[in-house]
Amino acid sequence: MESHHISEELQKNILISLVFTIVYAGLLAVYENVPISQASDFLIVLFIVCSLVLSTSAIYFAGKSYQKTKMSSVVLIIINSIGLLLPLIILLLLI
Repeated sequence: MESHHISEELQKNILISLVFTIVYAGLLAVYENVPISQASDFLIVLFIVCSLVLSTSAIYFAGKSYQKTKMSSVVLIIINSIGLLLPLIILLLLI
């Protein structure tokens, strides 16, 4: 019988990536509730920087564990890659 044991380090990487993804979803929820009249340039820049940092770090930690945990890593990488598109779209709309 095959052993499907995943090391503790790989589990921590997936968990850290999942936490960054959840924090990014929370950031999106908070940003969506801010009225447009109160959204200053500082808040928009802060949102873009935070979303880029959170998505990139989530992709990094998911990529570190890709070798052994392919399915969960691929799902997290795809979700966070789509999340990276949002700040790019906002930047394009601001120009």
